[in-house]
Amino acid sequence: MKRTHNKEDIVQAGLDIIHTRGFNGTGIESILKQANVPKGSFYNFFSSKEEFGLSVIDLFISDMGGLMQPLMEDVSLPPLVRIRKSLEALISRFEDNNCSKGCLIGNLSLEMSDQHEAFRQRLEDALQRWIDSLAVILEEALEEGAVPVDVEPAVLAENIVASFEGALLRAKVKKSVEPLRNFIHLYFDVFLG
Repeated sequence: MKRTHNKEDIVQAGLDIIHTRGFNGTGIESILKQANVPKGSFYNFFSSKEEFGLSVIDLFISDMGGLMQPLMEDVSLPPLVRIRKSLEALISRFEDNNCSKGCLIGNLSLEMSDQHEAFRQRLEDALQRWIDSLAVILEEALEEGAVPVDVEPAVLAENIVASFEGALLRAKVKKSVEPLRNFIHLYFDVFLG
């Protein structure tokens, strides 16, 4: 029976490779080989490698949403615990990958933001949606008196995301989750504790 190739197979293969090698370090042929898809199939689904890359970003965002959203929406937990658990889930995934790969959004932000405006916009949108979702929970925490400082939730949310991405970059270089564990400790046990 002949296998049917679809867009999702190609995007998933691309996510796996780009997450390891970067966008510029990934050729279409290697993606098609991993997806076991004939070369002509790529251009049946994508007009360019850039369009394909945007689809890879969207898949990563969807995957991360599937991992984090249930934790962030679990109203049985206090707001700061929900945020902490969602970040710890990301740390666990990083640790499961032997402290490699990191965050595709962070990786591509470093690699592509100055090269391709559509990528920059998609990456900014992804980060802003994450910040906005944290800000909603932080607003709830402020209303409950769980945040010991008077700070704008959106500013705190953006700083948490920026600090997490920085700690993730450091953890990737160090090949250790220690910088991420330090981030969790400082934010949730010291600054917001």
